[in-house]
Order: sequence, then C-alpha cells, then structure tokens
Amino acid sequence: MKPFRTASEALAYLSRFTNYERTPPKGRRTPYDLARMRRLCEALGHPEREFAAYHVTGTKGKGSAAHFLAAAFGPGTGLYTSPHLASMLERIRIGGRSIPGKRFAAVMSRVVAKSETAPGEFATYFELMTAAAFEAFRSCGVAVVEVGLGGRLDATNVLPAPLACGITSIDWDHMDRLGNTLEKIAAEKAGIVKGGSVVVTAERKPGPLGVIARAARRAGCRLLVVGRDVRIADAASDRRDRWSATFSMPGTEPVRVRLATPGRHQLDNFAVAWAMAQSTAPLPASRWRAAAAAALPGRLQLLPGRPPVLLDVAHNPVSLRALAVHLARAFPRRRTALVFGTSSDKDVPANVETVAGAADALFFCAARHPRAADPRDLARLAGRGLACDSPRAALAAARRFAGPRGLVAVAGSFYLAGDLLPLLP
Repeated sequence: MKPFRTASEALAYLSRFTNYERTPPKGRRTPYDLARMRRLCEALGHPEREFAAYHVTGTKGKGSAAHFLAAAFGPGTGLYTSPHLASMLERIRIGGRSIPGKRFAAVMSRVVAKSETAPGEFATYFELMTAAAFEAFRSCGVAVVEVGLGGRLDATNVLPAPLACGITSIDWDHMDRLGNTLEKIAAEKAGIVKGGSVVVTAERKPGPLGVIARAARRAGCRLLVVGRDVRIADAASDRRDRWSATFSMPGTEPVRVRLATPGRHQLDNFAVAWAMAQSTAPLPASRWRAAAAAALPGRLQLLPGRPPVLLDVAHNPVSLRALAVHLARAFPRRRTALVFGTSSDKDVPANVETVAGAADALFFCAARHPRAADPRDLARLAGRGLACDSPRAALAAARRFAGPRGLVAVAGSFYLAGDLLPLLP
C-alpha cells in the first residue's frame, strides 16, 4: 500500500474499518478485546511505551480533566481525546494544537500498514486512531490519554502503568456495555488502575467509590479522593457562573485559580487534573493558572452573536443537569431556546426529562449520524417542543424564537455540536 499523501486520503481509507462509534455492536456480547490492540502495538514497536502517560476516565468530565492536565504540562505535551467536534485530527493534539494533516497522513500510513493484526483479523477504527496517537506521541515526553469507552477493555488500556490514573465521576451511561449498576460501571472504569500509578477520583458516592478504592488497594496504588484528600476551598462564582477556588492537599503547595470555563462541576475536573500532576510531577502555580484560563471547546462554550449561542456537548443526565443549572444561574432573565439531539443508544428518556424544563422553548433535531434519535420521538417524550428536519433548521427556528437579546443553547451530542459549529461565528 502506498503511503497516504493527505489526511483526507488517510481518513477515507480508515472509513473501511469497523467503527463501533457509528454502529455499536448489538446485544450484550462485547467484541472489545485488548489482545488485538496489543498485537497492533507490538507490530509497531510498542509506541505506547515511549512516553510518560496520564490516563483519564469517568462518566462525566474526563475530557475536561484531560484538557486541563495537558494545558498545564504545556508545549510538547500529547493529548488524545474522543469524540471530536469538527475534525478527526482534533483527537490527536500536541502542545494544544491538532496534529497537522501531513503528519497525520504519515503516522496513519505506518499504522494502517500493520492493521492486519492476525491472519484475516483487522484492527478497528478506534484502535487504529489510538495507535496513531501513540505513534505521534513518540516525540512527547508526556501524554494525556482519555479513555474512549469504559476503561478495562478500552483500546487505550494497553498503556503500561501511567504516572497517574484519573476517574472523574461515575454515573449512568453506556449501561448496555458497562453494566446496570453504578458499582459495575465503576469496576469497568477502575479497570485502568495499574500498580505503580497514583489514582485520583472525584467520585464521592459510597458504592462506586468503594469499588475504586478496592481496585487501588489491590494494585497497591495511592488513592486521592477529591473532597477528602484533595481540598477545594473558598469557591466563589461570578455572574456568568465562572468559578474561582483554592486547591490543596497534604505535602503540596496550595494554588488558587479562576476557571475560564463555566460551571461548578469544572472545579472537580480541575481538581482531578491538578492532583494527578502534583502527586507525580509537580508543576508551578503559573502553569495551573494558564491551564485554568484555557477555554475548553464545547464545554458551556459561549459564542458571540445576536443571539449568542451556548455550545455544550453534554450527553448524559448528569452533564445535562449541569447545563440546566448553568442556564438558570448565568442567564436567569434571558429568553432561551434549546436545540437538542441525542443518540438512540443513550438513556433517551432520562436525557429528555432532564432538559424538558431547562429552556423556554425546545427544538429537537437529529445529527448526521446513524445513531441519532428521531426528533419526533424526543418531542413526544418531552411533551412539548418542535421536531425539526435538520440541525440547520432547528438552529434557525431557535434563533427566531430567542430574538437578538435572548440565548440559544445547543446540547445532547458531540455530533450535533460538530454539525452546527460551521454555522456559528
């Protein structure tokens, strides 16, 4: 096979491979297996062993924590996240920038050449992307790697013992893959815990926290719990729901920062990132102030306009509750329209129930994705709102309703946010 000349060529070829993000496997039997990913990494000369890793999982906030941590380490730091908003290249970042197209093409050429991991067996789309990230991070001293789904059987879990493992929170999501109790979900997330790592979690519920604590104890790992070992003190917010706080833990110099990204929940995510680094490779306060000032794409991201648009990738009940709280706190007097779409494999009734009263008007739509839920079903579940033919039509209707002095919020799916981003300022 000839090397890819461009990122477009590489992505077009990559689309031939099995992609469980677009079409999840049916039934309870899971095809996820680390053996294939291990064979791929071995064929590539084990790129996953070439950098010091920080591994992050959780139901909510793992992407935010990963972004904070990578921003704190600064230039030259690798960051692997999923899914993306506008481009697959966003998933692989170095020094805060998406991997350049030509470099992605070169890296993916090497990875795809090894895609047949056994006779007649081929790596999946996500495994190839993950291996490409590891290849790109060979030149990085440090990389922050976000889990795609769960933890125990996620392709990223071929990493050797990271410096630290972060578990932001545990809640209901992907129950068909991870289990139907919070303890079972926690066990899958805690599957990233390995001997020699520090474990940091923002989980506080006794059941899931107990599962994480037992996993850390079995592996002989130090466990730091936000709210117990990692303190958040003197928290205060401005009128736009942006929070300041002081973070401290025993044996470490406290730091006070002001987060640019709104939402009280971001203090927990920042605390996880801060404790992961400060317990392993401490950074000066200036690095953390810079990380706090970084805007997180798609996380309560306010885009200018008349009306302005609040873009949020919240896609499960706990993150959608955080969105509802933010709207009430930061925009209490605004005429608010919510553009909402979600994936059919999510807890659709719970998601719709959470947002049903969050805005003055609801506009439902389906992202251009095979897993998108039918907007007519969403409107029926909500008992109100308008089902629209497309994200573009929903955005236009929401803008008309809100008027120039109102607010349009977009939530429910990374894919919906990605569809609408090109239409926004």
